[in-house]
Amino acid sequence: MNSKFYKEPEIKLQHRRVNGVPFYYRTAGNALNPTLLLLHGFPTNRNTFDELMPMLASHYHVIAPDNTDSDWTNSIDPRKTPFTFSLIADYMEAFLKEMEIDTYTLYIQNSAFNVGFQLIERSPAKIDALIVQNAELYIDALPEKRQALYKNADSDSSNAHLDYLWTISGENDEVHSNTIDTSNYTIGDWQDHLHFVQTEKQKLAMMQLLEDYKTIIQRFPEWQEMLNEKQPKTLVIWGEEDANTNFEGAKSYLKDLPEAELLLINSGKFSNKMFNVEVASKILNFLQRHSSHLHNKENMKPYLDAL
Repeated sequence: MNSKFYKEPEIKLQHRRVNGVPFYYRTAGNALNPTLLLLHGFPTNRNTFDELMPMLASHYHVIAPDNTDSDWTNSIDPRKTPFTFSLIADYMEAFLKEMEIDTYTLYIQNSAFNVGFQLIERSPAKIDALIVQNAELYIDALPEKRQALYKNADSDSSNAHLDYLWTISGENDEVHSNTIDTSNYTIGDWQDHLHFVQTEKQKLAMMQLLEDYKTIIQRFPEWQEMLNEKQPKTLVIWGEEDANTNFEGAKSYLKDLPEAELLLINSGKFSNKMFNVEVASKILNFLQRHSSHLHNKENMKPYLDAL
């Protein structure tokens, strides 16, 4: 990147209380700019987007909240209030209201689509554009082993099945891949994510989310129909070398969103970390052409040239 042109915006860690629950989030960029909301998958955290945020913050007010963290289980006891994706969507909706965010571009990474599509479903007019990264909405397009995982979700509640879900919920396959260059990926990032699932209550909350797939999978056809009806301006980012999926999962979005753009990368589900410059360039180029709330679009070209 041309350092003479580009000065990296500061990333700040901030905090709000939302319905009694502490909401920690990273933010960067001018708050007067359009908002770009980044939702991470599970069991990762807001740090997922640290490499990407400074580049996107050149023209956007970027916010990356924790969907769940250790403080959530201090305020919400999973033994009394089970953790579900709908519960997280409730709090995320309240967070956006607290932040007075009425319109935003939504970026959903991996399993965060279980929350993000609920936000679209509830308030479609608030979504300026949609960015999807390795979000497995089209089950039939996935490899057979991955299809079986989803199709057995409502019938297999054994501890062995839940243990298997746990093993594939993280980054291990990607970080230790023989086919992906992980030289610019810090193993410490994954260890940091594990900090959020150390206590028994945290582990219970995460297992409840995995079990919630039995319910949430029934909504996949509804969300596909929603995309087909609403036709949000969409960019699909997909890492082919995700051990659990392939490019067909990305191309399936074109069934319902024929105008969607695809960025297919030789990476896993964390291409936002490993190929952050390529991903940021594509996102800003996409939003330059499609965002209805982005101001001074002509000023973005020299920035894109500098990436």
